[in-house]
Amino acid sequence: MKIYKLLFTSLLLIPSILLASEPFHNIQGFYGERAAGLGGAFTAIADDPSGAYYNPAGLGFTYNDGISISASNFKDVKRSYINIDTPGQVYNQTHQGFDPNFIGLLKNFDRWKFAFSIVNTYNYSYNRADQVNYPLVSPSINSTRNYTKERYNQLLVGPSAAYLLSDKLSIGATLYYMNDTKEVSRTQFQQFSDLSYVMRSYVDNRRTSGIMPVIGIQYQPIQKVSLGMSYRRIFVMGGNRLYNEVYADSTRRPGSAAVDFIEGTGDGASSIEAGVLTQKPKLTTSIPQTSEMRFGIAFFPTSRFLASFDMIYTTGYKSRQNQDEISAFGRRITYTINDTEIRELTRASTTNFAAGMEYYLADTFSVLAGIYTNEPNTKPISWTESAVDLYLQNAYGNQVQVNSGDNSLVYKVARSGTNPRNEYSRNKGLSLGFSWVTSKSSVSVTYIREVGNGNSRIDPNSLSQSFEYSAHSIYIMVSSRN
Repeated sequence: MKIYKLLFTSLLLIPSILLASEPFHNIQGFYGERAAGLGGAFTAIADDPSGAYYNPAGLGFTYNDGISISASNFKDVKRSYINIDTPGQVYNQTHQGFDPNFIGLLKNFDRWKFAFSIVNTYNYSYNRADQVNYPLVSPSINSTRNYTKERYNQLLVGPSAAYLLSDKLSIGATLYYMNDTKEVSRTQFQQFSDLSYVMRSYVDNRRTSGIMPVIGIQYQPIQKVSLGMSYRRIFVMGGNRLYNEVYADSTRRPGSAAVDFIEGTGDGASSIEAGVLTQKPKLTTSIPQTSEMRFGIAFFPTSRFLASFDMIYTTGYKSRQNQDEISAFGRRITYTINDTEIRELTRASTTNFAAGMEYYLADTFSVLAGIYTNEPNTKPISWTESAVDLYLQNAYGNQVQVNSGDNSLVYKVARSGTNPRNEYSRNKGLSLGFSWVTSKSSVSVTYIREVGNGNSRIDPNSLSQSFEYSAHSIYIMVSSRN
């Protein structure tokens, strides 16, 4: 029975780790009318309200007295984890949602341009109920049930200003207020052939606030060429978090050790597990404070055609804090030294590229197309590394312990298998859009297709597995000009 409960514990970790941290890629979507059709290659153009996000200096080259734009996005995402534990076993996680993702206003005062925009950078919701009866790989299990509800959202709101220094040069800045939230609730239940059971239920809610300034410059050396550059950085100003977990095992004796409790906030955390009281490290309430630089060039060979190219570099991030634990059971005291890296905040740097084109088939109708890369902000995951990790875990427990009377000192080596940044997928995408434009308004529809593959390790007690990413998005955008 014990071995199957250990298996159950590892299975419980699978859905909880899948989206336990922030997105695994830095490009979450596209914002604005033309940017989506160009595959995000918009830094050297940025001449509509969405320029507030890509490069606020581009607003300096707008000439309409006022403009508003709204965009909605339908997104269908599928993540497939292949050959989990046994060949042919696939775990799929899907998301479908229709959300407004950009609203912007712009006003022209001669050389000064002012804008206000709301950007919904990502909004993922997962609701899932799974049940497996009498699994072949575990004959002692009668049934396993998982009930999951997850939501991840980031919202940016703020003003922008641009100033046209000359007919060829513009500078601009945006100051976004950022609200980033994570809401997870899950109940997991498993019954065994002897009718014993284990159950785990928890919630994990986090809210982080901050600011994200964006500064930019745009230069047009000749009439048919435009150059653009922008820089942004996330500054976390505050946040809160609450984690609460209850674990019950029917085979335990009645009493204080029958049920485990874990509770934590941004100020501290503690647990009672099998009668052992543990002071745990406080939970992080932050998100990675990364920086991003965009470099773009646009070419306008004719009045009907343009081509653009962007390079997007996003920095990595790493944060550390004391994560040691102190446990007490009767007179026995155990001090555990853990690695100081907060791995759910760790990000690897990425360099992405985007290229797009726009062609007017008629005076009021254009077609747009683009391609882009979306590199992972995680470290590569290899089968060899997972095999070594499992060997060390089984042979040595990944820890060294020294005892002295009733006291113990434990040093734990961080396991690669318990890293929440456990997905690595190199993605590529393409866009195709159509736009109908008049002097007063425009309507456009854009289709985005993004695919990728790589490796993941969602179960710390098994080897890494292949991973496939597939997403379809449809952007519907409407704008009006005064």
